[in-house]
Amino acid sequence: MELPYNRELELKAKFNDFITKKITGSNEDYYSKLSVGDFEEIKMTLKDIHNIITYKTTIRFIEWLSGRFPYVKDNYSIYMDQVLGTKPSDNGYDLVVTGEVSIIAEIKCNKPINNGYKFGSAQKTGIVKDLRGLLEGKSKAKSISPNTAFKFLVIYDFGEYTMRASQNLIKNLPDDLKGKIVFYEEGMLLSQDYVYLVYLK
Repeated sequence: MELPYNRELELKAKFNDFITKKITGSNEDYYSKLSVGDFEEIKMTLKDIHNIITYKTTIRFIEWLSGRFPYVKDNYSIYMDQVLGTKPSDNGYDLVVTGEVSIIAEIKCNKPINNGYKFGSAQKTGIVKDLRGLLEGKSKAKSISPNTAFKFLVIYDFGEYTMRASQNLIKNLPDDLKGKIVFYEEGMLLSQDYVYLVYLK
C-alpha cells in the first residue's frame, strides 16, 4: 500500500541528500539538527550564490583572456586584484583592462528558465542592458571608451540550454542592437565594433 504524501519527509530527504552528496560525504539527518533560524541564516547566505558563480566565471575569463592577449597574461595579477577588490553590483563593468589593449566585459550567469531554451523576461532585460552598456558606455565607467575597447559578454555555460537561449535572444534583439553581437569562435579576428559572446564553465 502506498504511503500518503508527507511534505516534511520530502523536504528532509532532499535537504539531507544534497548536504551529504555535495558537502559532507557523511549520511546524517542534518535537517533535524537545524532550527528555523538556522534555515533562515542558510537562506541569507545562499543569496550570495549568484555572486560566487559570477566571481568564479570572471576569474575563468581572465584566464581565457590571458591565452589570447599577451598583455593580460603579463598583468594577470593586476586584473585578479581588480576582480577581488570589486564589490558585487557596483554598476561598473565586471572586468576592465586598460593599457596596451582595452577590454571591457560583463559576466552573466543566467540559467534559462525551467531548463528551457529561453531566458526569462527579467534575464533578457538584464542581458540587453549589459549589451547596451558595452556598446554605449556606462556613467560609472567613464575612464574607458567602448569605441576603442574589445567588448565581451561572458555567459556561464549551463549546457545546451544556454546556447539555445542565447541564440533565441540574439535573434529577437531590438533593431538597434542587431548585427552588433557576435558569437565568438576560436581564432576569429576581433574588432572593437562588436560585442563577442563567450561561453565558459
